[in-house]
Amino acid sequence: MNGEETFHPDTRALLAYGRALAGAPDGRAKKGGADHVIERLFVIERTRDGRMPIRSFGRELVALFGRDMREHDFARFFLAPDLALVTAMIDACEDAAEPGIVRVTAHTVCGKALGAELLLAPLKVDLPLLGKRMLGMFQPLGGEPFLDGRPIQYMRVGSLHPPAAKLPPRARLVVVND
Repeated sequence: MNGEETFHPDTRALLAYGRALAGAPDGRAKKGGADHVIERLFVIERTRDGRMPIRSFGRELVALFGRDMREHDFARFFLAPDLALVTAMIDACEDAAEPGIVRVTAHTVCGKALGAELLLAPLKVDLPLLGKRMLGMFQPLGGEPFLDGRPIQYMRVGSLHPPAAKLPPRARLVVVND
């Protein structure tokens, strides 16, 4: 990903950690680099019917969003055009088995706004009943006091930073002369 130096340090730490878990050659996880971000983490599940219920939601997020958003549909935070972009990003992350980043502007009902980064990383789940899951981190980029304690209601996509697409495995042609 080009321009990664512009991401928040906590986003970069979790990005490196996610790449290291995926076995990416440039995944350099720093020891303890992502430990302090746990209260900004959430997990979403992709269901067969297209919903994305939130399965866990950190304490810092509860403060920013005004309540625990567990079981809330993550897709409802986005207008249709932005949701199409976020869905494509999630697909790219799943295909590459690596994290990606969405820069967003989070809005309150009364028009207050906050810049943030959403890191989305696929989780490997061995139980097929649990469905496909993504680990997410909502990283504010400063200015939380400007929200005046009002909860975030929706997000608008500013930019997408997907993982590099993986080349398909080379097919080998085997000829057997009998």
